[in-house]
Amino acid sequence: MKKTPSQIKAIFKSKNFGELVDNFPQSYIEFMAFFPLFLFMLVPIIQLIHDFISPYSHPVSYATKIMGVFICALTFGVIALLLYICKKIRKDGKPSFKSVLKNNVPFIFFLFVIIMMIISTIINGFTYEALYGDGYRRESLFYFIGYFALYFPCAIIVSNQKLRAAIFYTLISTSIPMAFLVLLDHRFVKLSAFQLSSGVSGVFHQFNHYGYYLIVVILSSAVLFVKEKKISLRILCMVSFILNNITLIVNNTFGCYLACFIALIFACVIISIADKKLNWLSIAVFALFILITLVMSFWTDTVFSNFVTFKNDIGNVAENPDNAGNAGTGRWTLWTHTAEYIKEKPLFGFGVDGISQRLSSDTNGVNNRPHNEFLEYAVFFGIPAAIAYICGVFSVFLKGLKNRRKLDIYALAAFAAAFAYLVSSIFGNTMYYTAPFLFIMLGLAISKTVDS
Repeated sequence: MKKTPSQIKAIFKSKNFGELVDNFPQSYIEFMAFFPLFLFMLVPIIQLIHDFISPYSHPVSYATKIMGVFICALTFGVIALLLYICKKIRKDGKPSFKSVLKNNVPFIFFLFVIIMMIISTIINGFTYEALYGDGYRRESLFYFIGYFALYFPCAIIVSNQKLRAAIFYTLISTSIPMAFLVLLDHRFVKLSAFQLSSGVSGVFHQFNHYGYYLIVVILSSAVLFVKEKKISLRILCMVSFILNNITLIVNNTFGCYLACFIALIFACVIISIADKKLNWLSIAVFALFILITLVMSFWTDTVFSNFVTFKNDIGNVAENPDNAGNAGTGRWTLWTHTAEYIKEKPLFGFGVDGISQRLSSDTNGVNNRPHNEFLEYAVFFGIPAAIAYICGVFSVFLKGLKNRRKLDIYALAAFAAAFAYLVSSIFGNTMYYTAPFLFIMLGLAISKTVDS
């Protein structure tokens, strides 16, 4: 973003708010929206450096950094959104109610989710979890609202190619040293930074969470490798793709591996649709994913043993669902209990983490969340909120399909990464430091189509 003295002077010399909006360059607005997203992509590598210096402060220090990003999004993001909307109204005139509904379908659904979150919290009470989040996941009502009201719209505002590229290549490039050090720690020498790690988890609190991060990186790397024109950046993407795939297999989060498998097929489809012909390079990338799995099977059988377990779990659920509680490493029992809770409060749910103690008790400590984000929204905030969430996400993909000719390489990468996250979310929970990835990617996916 290039600032000129005349532009800055014009801003400060504005006589009223309308003049201020007119004098405020669009590039400044985009940069303000970009800044918290960029910071969010930087946090894992900053945390990695911090963990080498002070590993025992890891849980609190990561939460503090994400809180800083959230505050940044709350300040810069709100200002950027306000200026963006006002500038649009002053340029195009006050839009009709019909055009607002037509052009902002995802926002309408997500706004309904936010309203349902607030109503649910009012009904169930402003508990400690609602105000601050629990001590582990740290997701308060404000964080949940922030996913929809800050990260998603901020990403939509960022349409500048250089800023979009900065977000993706920051994510990709910083994932490489993380993966290298994780593999080094796992296979050769124990590193002080990962002393508190739960499994192969890098700087994240638990290996499942690292899996969510890995699939976003892998799908972004795959699509950008196929579509990027600069050789140096394609090499970077390929290094990231290979190294993070190896790490994903070692990580042994089967839901994330399965999501990656399905999403790479999805990536082949959307790239071919955008190209209006079959893209063989994207198919070659998927073949490489399979090859890496086969080669890694000589050292670890995590993928193949997981597929066998998955097949047996499906059979057990189909034959006798009442006695299939251990299916999916206990997820089936979490899902069935959560479904029963949803029946009790179908409209407004139990509020943020309102079922945690009960679910943990009823499942003998398996977990205190459903391990399915769609069920999570339903049990926390009610079935209408969950349906609106699903419709909002679906409308983003529908908008992308409708405007497929406008999609650039970063939109394609964002769609693939978001799709991968959504598949993995069938088996996982939201977390304060992983859920924003989905909403950032959804926003980036349609930032070029906001008026369509």
